[in-house]
Amino acid sequence: MSNFAVHLVQYVGFFLAQFTNALLLCIIANKAKKLFGGYRYVMIVFVIYSLIYSWIEIAATPLMYGHRSMIIIMVGSSLRYEDLAGTFIICLFCAAYSLMTALLATQFFYRYIVVCRPQFLHHIKGYKLCFIFLPGVVIFFLWYLNVHFGMKKTLEKAKFSQEVILKNCEEDTFQIVFVALQYWEDDLNGKSHFRIIDFLSYLGFLLMIALCFLTIIFCALKIYFKLKEDIHSMSERTKELNRQLMMTLTFQTIFPFFTMYSTVGAILTLPIFEIELGKLASVTGMLSGIYPAIEPVFAIFFVKEFRNFVLCKKHFVANVIPLQHLPVPRNSLMTAHASLQNLSIP
Repeated sequence: MSNFAVHLVQYVGFFLAQFTNALLLCIIANKAKKLFGGYRYVMIVFVIYSLIYSWIEIAATPLMYGHRSMIIIMVGSSLRYEDLAGTFIICLFCAAYSLMTALLATQFFYRYIVVCRPQFLHHIKGYKLCFIFLPGVVIFFLWYLNVHFGMKKTLEKAKFSQEVILKNCEEDTFQIVFVALQYWEDDLNGKSHFRIIDFLSYLGFLLMIALCFLTIIFCALKIYFKLKEDIHSMSERTKELNRQLMMTLTFQTIFPFFTMYSTVGAILTLPIFEIELGKLASVTGMLSGIYPAIEPVFAIFFVKEFRNFVLCKKHFVANVIPLQHLPVPRNSLMTAHASLQNLSIP
């Protein structure tokens, strides 16, 4: 896998992300107010951030390589020889990835509140909605600091990877900007020693990834069983919305698992056992670049009103009162119906 192939995928993902997210933003502006009510603000935040993330990723155009007990992430853009700017952009890219995963978990949590705990909606109404994004912001800064200090470039790391990076990536680790985790190092006698600092950084990353992913799984399952429980009391229209939501939830749970969670977890974990990843590690960077371009497609494809808008099909849409203006009687048909109309898709 050449550097050119990696960068080609990254640039294709970047341009696609601009198109698909801009399209979804346009659809939200035209359709989401009646369909989703207050949830449209959560959607808008995620879409706008997807655009920002794609710009950060293309500014870093990261190259990844796994050598023995080390995973190294190099700056592949024109900033690769600029120590200050290069270090900032690669740390920012890694932190931006964490915020992307956290915002995805935030969307599922919002859905969980609306469908399963509507009595708590007043806690995230109006300006209070900002508070729902605070955990993601905290994870962003913690991830940035963990990369900046826990994965910082050192002479030992540069020397350890210099030969293999020069041979396979045609870059000198003493010149190029990179961050890396190295779990084992050899002393002058050739004896291996475990690097506790790098391992603690790894545990920090793993904890944050697990927190986001488990939040998604918990909320998705709760939403699924709640909607399944109420399906017999739903109208045909509500059942159709339910079907759209279930399809969306399925793809939004599976897709990021393979593109965001499992891949990053793998490249961080396998070097502990000194499994040689080589350039295969760059697949993670490629997938993280493709994700923002593909994720909006699920919304556009599975939500009928969105799909009709793109295909220029006229379709009657009932005048739905946004959820925040409705009373929220527990376990009532109105609550279930309003919840679905507020939650069809991010």
